[in-house]
Amino acid sequence: MRRWTDLVRPLVPVPARVWVASARRTVRDLRSGARRMMATGSEPSRAEAREWPAHVSVTQPLGQSAHVESKKHNLALAIRELQDVRVGPEELFSFWNLVGRPTKRRGFVPGRNLVQGRLEVSVGGGLCQLSGLTYLLALRGGLWVTERHAHSVDIYTEQTRFAPLGSDATVAYGYKDLRFRNVLPFPIALRFELGADTLTGSVCAPLPLEPCTVEFSLEEEADGRQVTTWVRRPGATEPDCLGVSFYRPFHKAPAHASFLP
Repeated sequence: MRRWTDLVRPLVPVPARVWVASARRTVRDLRSGARRMMATGSEPSRAEAREWPAHVSVTQPLGQSAHVESKKHNLALAIRELQDVRVGPEELFSFWNLVGRPTKRRGFVPGRNLVQGRLEVSVGGGLCQLSGLTYLLALRGGLWVTERHAHSVDIYTEQTRFAPLGSDATVAYGYKDLRFRNVLPFPIALRFELGADTLTGSVCAPLPLEPCTVEFSLEEEADGRQVTTWVRRPGATEPDCLGVSFYRPFHKAPAHASFLP
């Protein structure tokens, strides 16, 4: 049976649809108790976290495109909201709860985004590299990822790829978030550095943190690629399988593929 939201969705303007989706998610978070567990990034806690050393770091190239400067601008705005946010034991990190909606009013500019299976220019474009890097840091830092969404298509070649296939995490405000829970017995914080042509992210903590080993095993399929994510935690004899992602080649992506749930 179709829900009433499915019936009215084609008639509702996109901004209103985003507002409705965001409101529904907020209600779910309140009912589940997730809202009260989310890290908020107060200034006193950030000041504490700034003193912690980095234990896990990953650097990625920003790549080259006609929109790279817009991407760097949007990344800088989002990093300002995520920088040194203290995530205590059992607390929940939510990308969108901290970054907020990327709008022109808040200073975000049009950049390249993958939307509905196609490359388009939209406000806030380029933030998926930051969410993907955060996802990879969470895996290597031994944190428990509770929500992550893979892209549906692979737009890169092996020569242009800046991160392993399978390490991406697409985010769409109101619909798709990146979230992880700190299952460590001490707090952590994320720290980022935006260079001229690189983006570096680190997991910082007041106590030593031994990184996990993350592997992405790839299998070629007739209509795309299947990637299985494996994480081996320190001292474990066998890796854990975290899930499987499937990517269609970019030129085969159907034009009607949607980023909406």
